[in-house]
Formats: sequence, C-alpha cells, structure tokens
Amino acid sequence: MTRLTDIFQSRAQVKLVEHLLENPGKVFNQSSLASFLDVSPSTIARIIEPLVQHGIVLFDRYEGGMKILALNQDNQKTKVLVDFNEKLKTL
Repeated sequence: MTRLTDIFQSRAQVKLVEHLLENPGKVFNQSSLASFLDVSPSTIARIIEPLVQHGIVLFDRYEGGMKILALNQDNQKTKVLVDFNEKLKTL
C-alpha cells in the first residue's frame, strides 16, 4: 500500500510534482528544475528518489552528466495524481 507520506515528503517535492503535472509530456533536466524550484540540484536528486521508486517520475543520466526526468504518464499512480490534480482545480 502506498501512503501519501511515501510520495510527498517535503514542500519542494510537492512543488516538483505540481510542476510536472502541469507540464505533462515535457522532459526536464535536473539543473533547470533546481533553478525553477530555487533549490540545489542535490535537493532535486534527493526528492525525486521516492518518486522514481514509485514509478511516478522517469529518470535517466546521459553522457556528460546531464540528468533528465519526466512524469511517467503510463504509471497508474501518476494517472491517479493527474486525476486528483484536475479535480482540485475545479473546486
């Protein structure tokens, strides 16, 4: 069973998930997300770890050290989050 606290462990993590939910299909690099959220790249690395483990975020490293991530739109948990986010907007 997945608990909300397993996924959402910090305010920065919630901001990251919100940003990804608002930009489905886009791919981001770790440093641009760090800049957008006003946190360090190491914070991004830390807060995406549980999201990657739950399959909500796809993460890959490329030659030269570039780290990219995107919302995993095929994941069931992601689909629930997308639906939840859309419902929140209508309230």
